Amino acid sequence: MSQTYSVVIPAYNAEHTIDACLASVMEQTLAPVQVLIIDDCSGDGTEAAVRRWQERFVSAGIEFEFTRLPGNSGPSTARNQGIRHANGSYIAFLDADDVWTRDKLEIVDRFLGDSAAGLVCHAYAEPMSLRAETQTAKHEVRPLLVYGMLWRNRASSSCAIMRRQNGLNFDEAMRYCEDYDLWMRIAEHSTVLWLEGPPLTLLGRAQLSSGGLSASTLRMRAGQLRVYYKFCSRNWLRRGWLLPPLALFSLLKHLYSMYRRRTGLLDIQWRRP
Repeated sequence: MSQTYSVVIPAYNAEHTIDACLASVMEQTLAPVQVLIIDDCSGDGTEAAVRRWQERFVSAGIEFEFTRLPGNSGPSTARNQGIRHANGSYIAFLDADDVWTRDKLEIVDRFLGDSAAGLVCHAYAEPMSLRAETQTAKHEVRPLLVYGMLWRNRASSSCAIMRRQNGLNFDEAMRYCEDYDLWMRIAEHSTVLWLEGPPLTLLGRAQLSSGGLSASTLRMRAGQLRVYYKFCSRNWLRRGWLLPPLALFSLLKHLYSMYRRRTGLLDIQWRRP
């Protein structure tokens, strides 16, 4: 039996990307039951662009809800607004500048079945100039262990499908790695599945593109350290010893990332997150 899926899309100044994003949802071979777009107080024509899609989704029998936040509050607040209004058994997150392959939800559902997995994630491709075609290659599923996830965040937000559970939401005090923080909390109490195979999400721009500021990279590393601290603090007796090596690991990742940026090694077609 298929699960039901709510799609949560936070949007900020997404006038020029939201059409491709919503088209990829409309074209899903397994339709979601609900699409929730949360406008984080955009200053452009995002709302008008979204409204043009409303009738098409409603005519297809898909619940369509647009909400505009009163002030710019960040993606965590926007996604939490969507989580509160979601009625599907699973919540699929999609950023407004990314797109899905046509069979993304169908492939995810095939492996979920009657599973009670708390999180499903998969690979992404970059940049968005790649075509979002139906995947013909086979995917395989394998579980991810919570301690293994400490060394690598497998789930970019547009590649994550979360089981709807009361009390599980994003930490709105975090602006960086807030998704990683939530995935770790899910992994502590639920099964996390990784779909091994071709990417099912196409990003609008590279995760670590050369246009990013070094200050943002530093804040991302600070966010990662906060995730590590929160993870250890939930059980200091068993996990406290992990914090120093995790902090060192984060520093080494930052230095390696800087090296790759300077040598151009980030200019690749696609990667697993």
